[in-house]
Amino acid sequence: MLLLVAALIWGFSYPIARAAMSYLDPWAYGGLRFMFGFLSIVPLALRKRRAPVPLAYTGNISPYLWLWGGVLGGLCLSCGAVLQLYAMARVPAGKVGFITTLYVSMVPILAFVAGYMPRLLIVVGLGIGLSGLYLLTGGSSGGFGRNEALILAADVFWALQVIVIGTFAARVNTWLFSLAQALTSTIIVLGLAIIIGAMPTWGVFFQTLPFTLWGVLSVGVAYSCQTLAQKDISSTSAALVFPLQSVIGAVAGVIFLDEYMDSRMVWGAVVIVLGTFVAQFAREATLIKPDDKYYKPIRFARLGVGGAIGLATVGTLIWSLA
Repeated sequence: MLLLVAALIWGFSYPIARAAMSYLDPWAYGGLRFMFGFLSIVPLALRKRRAPVPLAYTGNISPYLWLWGGVLGGLCLSCGAVLQLYAMARVPAGKVGFITTLYVSMVPILAFVAGYMPRLLIVVGLGIGLSGLYLLTGGSSGGFGRNEALILAADVFWALQVIVIGTFAARVNTWLFSLAQALTSTIIVLGLAIIIGAMPTWGVFFQTLPFTLWGVLSVGVAYSCQTLAQKDISSTSAALVFPLQSVIGAVAGVIFLDEYMDSRMVWGAVVIVLGTFVAQFAREATLIKPDDKYYKPIRFARLGVGGAIGLATVGTLIWSLA
């Protein structure tokens, strides 16, 4: 239920962000949204700062683990958000939502790089999702441009953020972690917006408050719900609910922004959601241990996959932003 609330909020965030791009630079919108989200978390974080950590994790863990985890999550979050927002200014909200959904299939792939063996259904689901992307972008390579590539690059950072939360959520104070994550994102995105002179005038700031105040929900509420939920379930299982945000985003875009999706794009969207659900029906990934029979070959495979993803992401960013 917590993840469903988060998915509902994020789904409506797509058309809201696209409408906001008519008035605000992506850096300014992202920074202000993170700022309001951070401010909304402060009271709860201060009130629950002494909440007990599960006994299973009270060993020799650093008392500042919540800070390091929050900073790492904030770095991933801010990178993914800015890349997505830049693309969103030029791509329909529904299309952005469905391409973003592909990060769900990337979660288990990146988990493999981190040392967890994925199941066959995960690979099948990723293949189905890529087929849906082909249909969604018009059934030809010409429909996949720089903006779509930016969203795929953002997907890598979204997937990394899910893994970071899954790694730290059960070991630290949830509210302090969420506070550190939101503060890190605010400092990075809002700070860069100020440096490059992208901040709006006071008149535009007050005019766009209905858009930027959505950060209270999309950052303060939604990411806190995600962190609370991932205290008890794995990153891969948590991703099961996330495809719903793309469906909600597409419907909201059609209703509020008069966006249009032809039959081919609708089928592409359906296939993407199908692929993400297929991947999530796989059993939990198993931890790869040094005493496993094929540990060394798997280690080289992990390095290869991680390197390929890293090079592809960097190459995509260079191509898209050049």
